[in-house]
Amino acid sequence: MRYNVYMARNTYSQKGLRALLLTLIALVVVIAIIAVVIYFAMPDLYGELLDKLSPDRGEQTSSDDGTTPGEEPDDDGGGTPPTVIAPGDGELQVHFLDVGQGDSILILFPDGKDMLIDCANYNNSSSYRTETLAYIDTYVTDGQLDYLMLTHCDSDHVYFMDEVLENYQVDNVFMPNVLATHDKVAEADLPQEQLDRFTDENTVSTACYADFFIAALTEPDCTVTLNVDPDEDTNSIVITDGTKLSDGTYEGATYILTFYCPTEEYYAESDLSSAEEKNAISPIGILEYNDVRIVLTGDSNEINEPTFVERIGGYVDCDVLKVGHHGSETSSTEEFLDAINCEYAVISCNADGNTFSHPRQNTLDRFIADDMTIYRTDNNGNIVLTVDENGEMTFTTEREADQAVNRVGADAA
Repeated sequence: MRYNVYMARNTYSQKGLRALLLTLIALVVVIAIIAVVIYFAMPDLYGELLDKLSPDRGEQTSSDDGTTPGEEPDDDGGGTPPTVIAPGDGELQVHFLDVGQGDSILILFPDGKDMLIDCANYNNSSSYRTETLAYIDTYVTDGQLDYLMLTHCDSDHVYFMDEVLENYQVDNVFMPNVLATHDKVAEADLPQEQLDRFTDENTVSTACYADFFIAALTEPDCTVTLNVDPDEDTNSIVITDGTKLSDGTYEGATYILTFYCPTEEYYAESDLSSAEEKNAISPIGILEYNDVRIVLTGDSNEINEPTFVERIGGYVDCDVLKVGHHGSETSSTEEFLDAINCEYAVISCNADGNTFSHPRQNTLDRFIADDMTIYRTDNNGNIVLTVDENGEMTFTTEREADQAVNRVGADAA
């Protein structure tokens, strides 16, 4: 009888535990359903509740990208708040033009807009000038160029830019915060208020920069923006098909090109007396479309690359690098390459057409160590990167070149 009483009590206890367990499960399910409804219907309230439940949540981040220490960020970082990029159904093309020893990049955005970054050959070759301008004209057929950027004042980036401004109606020009002081500028009699915009004490007196300087400031119906960020938390130049909101994000964006320009403080502290300092005012841009990120560098080098790495929060997973300064020894440092983690490197150069030993073998060795596929305009000719609606990347080259060839550079002079 005692045995039967014990069994009855044990059975009753088990039933009670099962009832309690079922009640707890039902309660958890109800809470989860309520959380999901609040998340989708009232996201702001969801965030507030989450902050109240976890008051230290905001103190765990180590950078502006919203990631916890040691976590790799998934966005641009830096001064630009995270923007959700919607899938695009068009095609993005980035043309790395073969201009010999020099730089020129033509971007055809999926919404029909276009952008030219730099346009020159080191020796101002008439043949390269003619071929380059004809190439651009093949793709920019309406006589209008939406965006034109000069990264810095060197001749191998600026020589053809004045003619581009003559040939097209350019809506937006982005240029360095550097005053041109050649005699041509005084003869042009530009309004003083335009000249006063250039606040850096350093100036450049070359004729080719003056030609561009005058053409840019006299381009009709054109907005001129200096490549300057007010501080390291702000990106002054962002090109996108989205609409900027009050919080700094972009609504409805399918692509976004964010430039990290020298800050006002950087310009004030820099001295443009050396070639490396002149190169280091080049903005570094990240172009994102359909989960593909392309890094654009101008002639960036070991001086400004660390600043960029700091501004992006230490890491952004990218795919394609336009190599800085034609593959020079002082560009594409290990720290910089680790921060962007690209699979492809595109070098605009002419190994037989310069006396600077570009590209350098030790720089190429850093790409080889990272198992990057290398494209070069001197070996491959014009190089076109296409990103389709599925995020698939395709490289089309004018000429074939084996990796064994593209991986051979010059030793130090």
